[in-house]
Amino acid sequence: MWACIGESSEGSRVLASMIEPHENATRHAASVPKEEDGGNERHSTATDGDVNRAISAVMDRYAQGDDAAFDELYRLAAPRVRGFLVRLSGDMALADDLTQETLLRVHRARGAFAPGAAAVPWILAIARNALRDNARRAQARPQLRANAADEETPTGEAAPDDRGDEVLAARETLDIVERTLAVMPPLHREAFVLLRFEGLSVNEAAAVLGATEGAVKVRAFRAYEALREALGGVRGRQQ
Repeated sequence: MWACIGESSEGSRVLASMIEPHENATRHAASVPKEEDGGNERHSTATDGDVNRAISAVMDRYAQGDDAAFDELYRLAAPRVRGFLVRLSGDMALADDLTQETLLRVHRARGAFAPGAAAVPWILAIARNALRDNARRAQARPQLRANAADEETPTGEAAPDDRGDEVLAARETLDIVERTLAVMPPLHREAFVLLRFEGLSVNEAAAVLGATEGAVKVRAFRAYEALREALGGVRGRQQ
């Protein structure tokens, strides 16, 4: 799920900057390169702002009874939802399924959408609930969880003769970040993803997570600390 950052020395620098906590988390994505490999649809902060406003406007129309707006809402919101779910779960197939479920839940709950509200945090909260519901179902069927683990995304290793030292170092960094996020407490991972990848404010992230702003800041800080510690060794070897 981290291939979107890019396998290069620039990718390592972006990762290093991304684990530094700061107050205005919504500005983090300005340095992230455009994602061109399949599976993720994030581009830049400015583009995200335009898309977020468009999603809110279309959601307003749909909530007020404009059924024809659903196709546009799906086109705009599905990539955001899928990227969010991939980052939380690391499972692209599951993210595909839950994106469909999320948009179905959005359809069913459209009457509860407050006119003029920001739609992206509202939709991501629904996506998070869909993921949590799926996790609860999976706990009751451990054999299905084992099967899903066997079908995880391939590592995508390229031929050695096409890779230089910088590319290998970047890949090592990406692998460490992926493993660290996978094993950290879900609440910490969610706060990190919402602030650093989805570009939400602390207030918006708190609304998604149903937590206080202070709790979100604490969770995100703990995620930053875990990532900084994990990356300390590889960054030292790259110097």
